[in-house]
Amino acid sequence: MTGEKGALLAGLRAEALKSRHAAPVRLAVLMALPTPLLGAMPYRGVQIFSAWNYWYALFLPVALSLVVACGARLGERRRRRGHIHAGQPRPEETLRCRRRPDRDRLGDGVQVAALRTGARGRGGMPLSFVIARYFAYAFAAVATAWLASFMALSAAINAGFVYEASWGPANAREVAEGLARDGVCGQQDVPTAYRYLILNKDGYVLMTDLEGTRLEDATEMARTALAADPGTVEIEGGGSGLTYAAFPLKGGGACALVSEYLPQWVSRDLAGLLPNPQNLMLVGAAAGSALALALVARRASRVISRKMAPLAEAAGRVGAGELDFAVGSTNVREVNDVLAAMDAMRVSLAESLEARWAAERGQREQVASLAHDLKTPLTVLRANADFVAEELEDEKDADLAAAARDIAGSVERLDGYVRLLIEASRGSGGAERAPLRPAELCEQVLAEAAQIARARGVTLDAATGPAVAGAPEAPLDRTALARAAANLVVNAAEHARSRVAVSCDVEGGHLVIEVSDDGPGFSPAALERGCERLFTDDSSRSSRDGGRHYGLGLHAASEAASAHGGSVSLANSPSGGAVVTIAVPLCGI
Repeated sequence: MTGEKGALLAGLRAEALKSRHAAPVRLAVLMALPTPLLGAMPYRGVQIFSAWNYWYALFLPVALSLVVACGARLGERRRRRGHIHAGQPRPEETLRCRRRPDRDRLGDGVQVAALRTGARGRGGMPLSFVIARYFAYAFAAVATAWLASFMALSAAINAGFVYEASWGPANAREVAEGLARDGVCGQQDVPTAYRYLILNKDGYVLMTDLEGTRLEDATEMARTALAADPGTVEIEGGGSGLTYAAFPLKGGGACALVSEYLPQWVSRDLAGLLPNPQNLMLVGAAAGSALALALVARRASRVISRKMAPLAEAAGRVGAGELDFAVGSTNVREVNDVLAAMDAMRVSLAESLEARWAAERGQREQVASLAHDLKTPLTVLRANADFVAEELEDEKDADLAAAARDIAGSVERLDGYVRLLIEASRGSGGAERAPLRPAELCEQVLAEAAQIARARGVTLDAATGPAVAGAPEAPLDRTALARAAANLVVNAAEHARSRVAVSCDVEGGHLVIEVSDDGPGFSPAALERGCERLFTDDSSRSSRDGGRHYGLGLHAASEAASAHGGSVSLANSPSGGAVVTIAVPLCGI
């Protein structure tokens, strides 16, 4: 109980601090509106509302809310004064200082607001108080709607537009004696609080507005009253049910009156146009309750949405990868707890990204350093290969001279790959497209294929289509496409039995490079996933030398083709062996 009282007082204090003028009024209305129900008291069958009871009931919550509000404002003022006297900054300044985040520099220029986890705390009112407040608003609104409808009915009764519910049964004998004395000529002589039946002297119905069992009971009583003495009135029923009154008429005949314990319209015109006053009050109360609940629900949704806005904003910014912001706060304790947890997640994510970027920077620097170190031995190797080729040419040894030239050419290409590796490690790598004739690229591809076939000891079947020579220049990355084709040739040579075929052609506006072999071909898994990075589950294609494969060749070729808007396709030839095709568009790249 102590905790619940503390939470209630904390909620009242927080509510009072929101506005020094509006909060007491809101609390007073919230607490006072339902209380007049206790002041309603029965009077002649109708609930009559006493305004004095309302003001007496209103006094207590108004006084309580004012005391809470004044106490909260006084405590806040004393706290501020104590800070000033102690030489400390104002609470607003302190809050602003706390919201000024400490910034840590992340990699790639990213700034992260490193707010201390848990610094927000568990401030604000509990969520249960917010929900209970709007439940109370809804109850007060519904009670107000019913009270308004009830007071409208009471005002109509006091103004003489409506008979009280007890008027008909209470005045049945008096009204019947008056009609027996004055006579009844028709409906206009009977008050609207009654239903009537008139019989002639023979006991037949002349006129009535009754039906069903009420008509039968009234007819029986009226026929009994035919034999009664003039001025005699028979009363049956009463209480909260139906009341019957029967009496003989002058000149013969009899009349029966039936009254119900319900308020009725005094005017016959209103009775014919409008529903029963009680039913009208119920409909009005139900409609007012529905409207009041809708308004309270709309208000509650707006308030809750506003209180959840910092949470949605923080989630959206973190989801978008933005980490340089200060997480907001609300006056709801549970939402602040979630915001604090999200802030901790933001900081942890920032630290993780920083560590990851630091590791990537270290790896790039290491790769760049190793690649740079490779340039020196490659330069020496190339120079020696050129020297050996020149000496062998002088000695008229053509085969060894050609091998030495192949070594020099391979070293030159390897030097280009190292250069690309250095650029990629520095973040400046990528496709370098330049206007290039497809014939030049095909010439380079076939020349490198010849070198690879000679080094692997397989026979090369090279072919160039007739459309290649006349193809115009196109923006192509010579190095990337040549490297892709070389990877395919190396892969084919490793799996071929004795023969590799390479062809270049231009078909349908595409440069097509096809590499095939007479090996075992691709497995079904390789046909589906062969171009995936690091795919090695291809048991049907094992290299001739039993070497290990890392699943990079086909993937690199696919990446190079995709960078040009092209593709790589895998197939098996009908005669056996694998077929890999690179298709790159020559226009619209």
